[in-house]
Amino acid sequence: MKKLFLFFFSLVILNGCAADNAYNVSYLSVEFLEPTEWNGDIVPPHQGCRSDGGLGNTPPLYVSYIPEKTNLLILEINDLDEPALSENGGHGSIGFYHNGDFSAVLLPVPGESNVLPNFAFKEKSSRVRAAKPYPYMPPCIEKKHHYSATVKAVNRTGSFDKQKTVLLGEGKIDLGTY
Repeated sequence: MKKLFLFFFSLVILNGCAADNAYNVSYLSVEFLEPTEWNGDIVPPHQGCRSDGGLGNTPPLYVSYIPEKTNLLILEINDLDEPALSENGGHGSIGFYHNGDFSAVLLPVPGESNVLPNFAFKEKSSRVRAAKPYPYMPPCIEKKHHYSATVKAVNRTGSFDKQKTVLLGEGKIDLGTY
């Protein structure tokens, strides 16, 4: 009986802790910033990787309905036809500093480079090629794969080694087929 009590007591404590960190995740509107050649149907050919003759960049995006307290926007690029790369930034994850406004423009960031503009930083490396862990790896080699982008609005606090990240909003956009 004592073990059963301790088990349920632990569940109550853990549930209470989870509730303290729970936030409602808002919907973000994510659109291509015009004028652009990106249309959500076909990835522009020169936006592929160097091996395919491209010089790919992330698409220019306009994000709105950003929740209050957002201090970072995280852009994750995914290959929906490759299970290992279909979520959590399989082709890379780039962070953008956010000033608290209702909307933001995410300017293009170069692919296949570890040198990023000063408004962006590497959140997570692409998982496409372990030997080349770029912040963004453009579509490459695999044809007829469908790509999407997820934008997450987060509030990140704490020191570098003890960061706390709370997801406040999320939105998605189809990038097209390569």
